[in-house]
Amino acid sequence: MLLFSKCMCCLVNQQERVIEDFEDEGKKAAFMQEIMGLIGERGSECNAPWMCALMTEIREKYYGKDDKISDMKREFNQFLLQMEEELSQRIDEAKEPLRESLRFARIGNYIDFSAVENVTKEEFMELFYNEKDEIEESEYRRLLEELEQASKLVYIMDNCGEIVLDKIVIRQLKRRYPDLHITAMVRGKDALNDATMEDARMVGITEEVPVITNNSSIQGVVLQELTEETRETLDSADLILSKGQGNFESLHGCGKNIYYLFLCKCDLFVKRFGVERFQGMFVNEKRVKI
Repeated sequence: MLLFSKCMCCLVNQQERVIEDFEDEGKKAAFMQEIMGLIGERGSECNAPWMCALMTEIREKYYGKDDKISDMKREFNQFLLQMEEELSQRIDEAKEPLRESLRFARIGNYIDFSAVENVTKEEFMELFYNEKDEIEESEYRRLLEELEQASKLVYIMDNCGEIVLDKIVIRQLKRRYPDLHITAMVRGKDALNDATMEDARMVGITEEVPVITNNSSIQGVVLQELTEETRETLDSADLILSKGQGNFESLHGCGKNIYYLFLCKCDLFVKRFGVERFQGMFVNEKRVKI
C-alpha cells in the first residue's frame, strides 16, 4: 500500500502532537515544514510505516530520542510476561488451541503507541476479556491446509508486549507441526514500541526459534530495505504470518503468500474494511479486498 491522503494528514498530526508542548515556535515551525516537505518529496514512493520512520529521523535531529518509549516497552513486556502462564493455560484448554492463540495474539495488537493515541492497560484488558470476534473460519481452514504441506514459515512480529502472545502462537505451531521450520522477524532498530531483537530476547522468542530483523527502524517490512539473506528467507517461505497493521500497510500488494493478523486501529482501515475500530482481521494477501 502506498500513502493515502488520509495517511498523510495522520502522519503530520502525529508529529505535531509529539512537539505540541515545546515552547520554541520557530523550531517547531521549521520542524513541521521539513516534515511536510518530506511528504511532498517522497509521498508517492513510500508507504505509511516507511514515511513514519523517515519522519522520526527528522524529529530526532531536532529533539533527540524519547527515552520514555524504552521504559514503556519494558513495562508492557513485563505486563504480558506476568500473564503468560494464565493465558497459555486458557489456550491449552480451548477446543482449538492454535486458533485461540491466534485470537489472543490479535487482541495484543492493540499495544501500538503509533496508531493508538493513549495506550492503557485498562483498555487492553477490556478488549482482551470482552473480545467476541472469532478468527475467520474459512481463512483459518485454508491456513491449516497450507500448514500441513509447509516446510518453512516466517512469523513477522509487530509490537512489544504482544510478542509474548506471538510466542504462545509459535509454541502452538511447533506442537502441532513439529517438522515446520519457523523463523521470527522483528525490527532492526528502535521504532517506537515495535519489537526489536532486545525485546525478542527479553520475552524468550530467541529461545523458541531463529530471529531475524527487517534491517531498519521502519514499522513494517519494506522489501528493498532488507538484507539479501533476510529477503531470501522471506522468498523461500511457504507461507508468512504477519502481525500488525503496519506490516499489512508495507507488504500488501507484494503477492507473497501472507496471512495478515491485526486490529483495525485507524479511520482509514475502519472505512476501507467496513468494520468498527479495534475489529480483528485475519486475511490472506491473495484474497483480501479493500
